[in-house]
Amino acid sequence: MSKLTYENRFTTRYLLDSHEPIYFCCKRGFLDPHTLRYRMFGAVWKLMDGKRYILGYWFADQQNEIKVSVEKAGWRTYIKEDDEISEIYKCIRTAQENENWKNRSKLPFISIFNKPLKGLERGMVCIKINQPFPMHTFMYTKKVYSIWIERIHVCETENDLKNFLNLINVEHNINLKLGEIQEKI
Repeated sequence: MSKLTYENRFTTRYLLDSHEPIYFCCKRGFLDPHTLRYRMFGAVWKLMDGKRYILGYWFADQQNEIKVSVEKAGWRTYIKEDDEISEIYKCIRTAQENENWKNRSKLPFISIFNKPLKGLERGMVCIKINQPFPMHTFMYTKKVYSIWIERIHVCETENDLKNFLNLINVEHNINLKLGEIQEKI
């Protein structure tokens, strides 16, 4: 099948009512960015006008848990398609990473006094949590009375971590190096 584009659109009534077949697949060995564990990943999607529309996706420890979730979501008949699940996973992770890169968030004032941010110096600092890989990494700006989470990233390898640092350095015109990342567990 040719390479199709991913459209990040909400599922519309049109998609649900169309008579195009629904595809489903699940496979083991995909990183769940919330738990940082490699688990089963499953998705349902439609192909329309040369585009792939992802209707839903799930992570679970067992294949039957994903199938139950798919049925609860209302999809009882589907075509099993094994070839595209890796591409769908990459599309979803890319969309998540782009969203993480765009969003900043201000943490509540009390977070200055709680781990892992307690005792950290003012300025822009990069922290990695959950050593070894995979890990969550984030860059924050700490001011006198506020903390801003500037960037969040899930790093599966040291190369991912280096790429994240390069993006931060370019975006913020700073020069953080791998050894300057603070470790908090």
